Amino acid sequence: MSRKPKLAQAPPQLPVRVLDVTPLGDEIYVVGLSAISLPWMPGDCIAVYAPGSAQSRPYSLSGSVHDDRLELWVRRFPGGLVSRTLCECRPGDELEISPPFGWFRPGMPEGADRIYLATGTGIAPFLSAIRSGTPPPREFHWGVREPLHIGTTFQGLPLSLHVSRGEKKTGRLTGHLSGIRIETHTHIYACGLDQMIEQVLSHFRKRGLPESQLHSECFFTA
Repeated sequence: MSRKPKLAQAPPQLPVRVLDVTPLGDEIYVVGLSAISLPWMPGDCIAVYAPGSAQSRPYSLSGSVHDDRLELWVRRFPGGLVSRTLCECRPGDELEISPPFGWFRPGMPEGADRIYLATGTGIAPFLSAIRSGTPPPREFHWGVREPLHIGTTFQGLPLSLHVSRGEKKTGRLTGHLSGIRIETHTHIYACGLDQMIEQVLSHFRKRGLPESQLHSECFFTA
């Protein structure tokens, strides 16, 4: 699914303050921002603008809809103007963001038998859903390139992660797909690297799940 929505006009730019920036390792940072008054749903993104530039990048919100702050997981890319800005920010710095938008809904349909699969920062929308009160998935698989210093990141959350560490491009998460039990009503949610998503969706199509039960959002292309 494309992350480039077609807008009739440029969205308004909303001011926010940077609250904290926490490095987790492997060029991944958790960035806390001040809250906005607009409502949003788990799975929504915001576009973050580089200071003094019209350039922006979308980032999924990873916090709870009930929090008094916004939270992003950001991977810093060499030469990435927006990601570098976010990862080098200090508390008190000011940024501009778009209103929340999105269509990836890991919390829907309600009561579904869910399987979550993510690579890297693709974990963000799933964390948002769980932190916002959505029942945890039956299985949650997360592929990372290198060990992360997650500390208390998942403390108190009702989830059990299956963490896979693999090659830098494709990871090893997909090596566990055949061991995932599915039912006719199971919904699959995949978020992160395009290659992982393609393999996941292809695998579960072959096992008989219809397209209406396969949900994805691509963060990065290999």
